[in-house]
Amino acid sequence: MAHQAVKPYSFLMYFLAIITSFFVGLTYASIVEAGKGQMLAGGAIVFGYGVIGAFLGLIIAIFITVKTNRKLIIKLNLFLALAIVAFFSYYTIKYQKLQKVKEKEKLEQENQRQEKRLKKNLTAPVMEAKPNHDKEISSINYIRAKQLAMLNKKADFSQDNSEMGLGMFSPNMYENKTLYFYGNINYEKTINDHTPYDSITFRFDKYNNIEIATAPSWLVPMHLKLDYGILFFKVKTIIRDFIEVEVNTTNGQSSYVSPSQGTVKFWPEFLLQVHSIEFLNPETQEAKSRPFEYSDRVNIAFKIMQPIAIKQDWILVALKDNNYHKVGTGWVKWRENGKLLVRYSFLS
Repeated sequence: MAHQAVKPYSFLMYFLAIITSFFVGLTYASIVEAGKGQMLAGGAIVFGYGVIGAFLGLIIAIFITVKTNRKLIIKLNLFLALAIVAFFSYYTIKYQKLQKVKEKEKLEQENQRQEKRLKKNLTAPVMEAKPNHDKEISSINYIRAKQLAMLNKKADFSQDNSEMGLGMFSPNMYENKTLYFYGNINYEKTINDHTPYDSITFRFDKYNNIEIATAPSWLVPMHLKLDYGILFFKVKTIIRDFIEVEVNTTNGQSSYVSPSQGTVKFWPEFLLQVHSIEFLNPETQEAKSRPFEYSDRVNIAFKIMQPIAIKQDWILVALKDNNYHKVGTGWVKWRENGKLLVRYSFLS
């Protein structure tokens, strides 16, 4: 049957056998840890195992095509193809897991470097927590803790009529226990070339609830209600490696933070996730039947407006009564000239 060695299905078998045997060689090298401790040479060693496996696979494939019939070769081709798919899937998943581990290690190393820089180059004092045996206040010192606790207990989340910015930034408090603040940045340099001047840190209390451990004396975020996992800073500017956020709503002070330490939600996305909105000026504002200034007003009595969709300056809301029964829908203008025209509430 030597003539079968030059048939198309035989050439296909050579190709499939080379690839499959290459993966087998790599797998064997991984099992015996052939490249372990060899640093840069480790990769070449593992690759060498793959090449040897491919060569042996080709020799075996030639022998099989000479000694067997066409039907068996086609079956083996199918088996080899399935084996290649299985190997490829396995190594793809393994590679993705390895990349996630590397990214996590890189983030941890970056956090450690930032902590070292912060300890060496603090330009604004970070006030440490002082125990208070009379009251359970989790914050930075008694006076500041009391201020943050009062802010933390606000549930109405009222907003003023200042510039609305681009949206909201929420730090990932559960994965990153420290949020670093940067100032006087160079737009042309990366975040690794900058040193934070201050930070806010988080911890878990005895009930496993997130709380503020340390914070700057000037910190007044846009929204703070940690018992519901709510901490938002208004976003003022988006830069390649930084986000400018408002860190004090009383005087407009801003700082820069790393995008990797939290999530940015631009206004449309943010408003679609709140519980409800209300008019800033109920006497002059009204729900419309369509998203146009001169469209008809909605002649339905309602108490609650819950966002459904946003189209440019207009937001479609579900109109509900006090019992949360839907009575209709309407369009509400939510922004004009860079300012919000509505208030929003995270909670019912």
